[in-house]
Amino acid sequence: MNKDELVVLAVTLMEEAGASSFSLRKLGERVGCDPMAVLYHFKSKEGLLRGMADYLTGRILAVDPSLPWTARLYELAQQYRELALKHPQTFQQMQRFLNTGKADYVVLEQVYQALRDGGLSDAEIPAACVGWYAALYGLIQGELGGLIRPVTQEELHELEQWPADDVPMLRQILPRFVNLQSEQVFKMMMELIHDGLIAHAGKAATPSRINHPQIT
Repeated sequence: MNKDELVVLAVTLMEEAGASSFSLRKLGERVGCDPMAVLYHFKSKEGLLRGMADYLTGRILAVDPSLPWTARLYELAQQYRELALKHPQTFQQMQRFLNTGKADYVVLEQVYQALRDGGLSDAEIPAACVGWYAALYGLIQGELGGLIRPVTQEELHELEQWPADDVPMLRQILPRFVNLQSEQVFKMMMELIHDGLIAHAGKAATPSRINHPQIT
């Protein structure tokens, strides 16, 4: 069995068993070989996990370079979300590595180009890129972990036990969470992040910015 086939089987096992139960021994049993044969290809369990993460990254398709830069970033973000919803256990591994390998370089090139097209300087791109990914992964983890979801009737009932004068805004707003949709949250927050990048790039292009103190 070659390296690529092992990665696909490892991802399947990870999704079935979960990260806490995943092991080289179980993968060896699934494949029908000694765990050391798996290590021959990947050198370590960490190497295998990185290969699995890069396999997922390789599922992300290139976006149309003629699209506006914010549309390109959003399309990439949406692909990450769909990947996470389909492979929630393996997706966790993507966050363990600054980059996952060859497939990641292809995606990062598109993110860097979009940020440059948005007006960010080369010196600003590293922080913007890491921040973009942190926000993206945070939203995805919120959805996978159950934070981003509609409020339950039990939670609303608990709120009703509080005196209305103590939490007037909460009593007014929380019922609106009944109709909350994760897709809506994701789209809105990614748009706000991109709006922030637009505003930042606009300030950088304004000469008067040099008269304002910089955040350190």
